[in-house]
Amino acid sequence: MRRLTVAVLVLGSVVAAQKLRAKGTDMEMAQNVSIPELTEAISARLVAQWDGWKNQDAASNNAVIADDFTSFWPDGSRHVGKPTAQQMAEQPISGYKLSEFRVVPVGVDTALVTYFADIRIPSDNVDHHMAVGEVWVKRNGQWLIRGYSGTLMK
Repeated sequence: MRRLTVAVLVLGSVVAAQKLRAKGTDMEMAQNVSIPELTEAISARLVAQWDGWKNQDAASNNAVIADDFTSFWPDGSRHVGKPTAQQMAEQPISGYKLSEFRVVPVGVDTALVTYFADIRIPSDNVDHHMAVGEVWVKRNGQWLIRGYSGTLMK
């Protein structure tokens, strides 16, 4: 009886693991969008957001940001809501370069995005290297940044 119970438990675990693996695959491809297509769609919107910040254009910047946005800036401060024109003016950039862009689907309409950003600040004209992590969500057919965390790297 004990062997039968153990065998049933092992078989149940194997079946559950197979279903979990299959569910993850279905979730990733539920929109019939491949990871390269998802990466392209999000990266285009991300560049528009960075251009908006660089150009101090709050409307362009915020068009890519969800209403319930939360961010953690490199100085450790937490911000809730879309950035204001004043916040953008207090953190100006004169240029940027994004690299090692990676998108990982974590749900049907959610993705984790990571990349490095080299930003130039007008006050010191020096490039600052940052590691960035973002949560993107798809709402009303548009990919939006829901959460941001940037860390300055040495």
